[in-house]
Amino acid sequence: CAWHPERDAELAPHDPAGMPLGPRRLQADGGGQEAVAGDFDDFVGVVALRLLAVVLQLGVEGPWAMGAHSAGGPPLYQCLDFLAQLQAPGGAEAILAAAAEAPTLPPEDLAALRAAIGALGAGAPRLPEAVLSFEGSLLAVDVLQWAQDWAETSEPPAEDWLREVLEDPNANWTWDMARKCSGSLVARCASSPPRHLASISRWLRLPERPNFIYVAGEWSEKRNKEVFPALRALAAAASAEEEAGAGEPSDATSAPLRLRIEEVPGSGHNLHREAPDAVRAIIASAVGAESAPSADTNFLASRAPRALFSI
Repeated sequence: CAWHPERDAELAPHDPAGMPLGPRRLQADGGGQEAVAGDFDDFVGVVALRLLAVVLQLGVEGPWAMGAHSAGGPPLYQCLDFLAQLQAPGGAEAILAAAAEAPTLPPEDLAALRAAIGALGAGAPRLPEAVLSFEGSLLAVDVLQWAQDWAETSEPPAEDWLREVLEDPNANWTWDMARKCSGSLVARCASSPPRHLASISRWLRLPERPNFIYVAGEWSEKRNKEVFPALRALAAAASAEEEAGAGEPSDATSAPLRLRIEEVPGSGHNLHREAPDAVRAIIASAVGAESAPSADTNFLASRAPRALFSI
């Protein structure tokens, strides 16, 4: 969903910023050309480009934030790379040139991306107030063994929830899409080193000091004992680099690195369902809302003073 404080009533649930971002039936074969898992135009890469087109629109309109859960993590992290690239001269041209050569990116998405980047003019995009990863897949522990099995299995596992998703005409998922997504997750998270640790590290080093918040349920102990130290190590390395004088010069270099790790009691991977009030409070705090919304409020509804985009 996408939400903007001045346009909430105008947006349909599946029509963020006028552009559907939920998984639609993307051609998995790119019109006959197979995308290699982990490449720029693999499943995650295409979703990240679509996400970029939408959040650039939000940035033009005012302050904004974004977040993702579970397998939405890699597209979120890849989008951070794109946003960081757009801060540098030539970044927009490089992204558009690569996107134009991506056979798996549908033409309508390429057109939307060109329009969103074109609207920036010669300036850099507004960075988000906060980026929230709700147990977004990051390391091998997040994707092995399930994602590897899915990527290699021709038929979906006999799981009720998965069957419901694949049969739901509004979900737009196919098993072929799920396999491509899974292969992309493995290529990015189980690589050595995991690719998107570098994405977050680069994000933490931006002079603007944008917030990055990783949120996990306390029951996800197996994941947390690997992910939390890895994120803390990134922050420590970035801090040490700046103390040694190797960081990028900026008026903001005196500001602290803005990495937060939140562990939500009484919840696991589906923390947004198991501890919704705690999750709402974290989101409200991240975007500067005065208070967390009540349980019957649709996400942040009208209480947040800033726009929020979430997948």
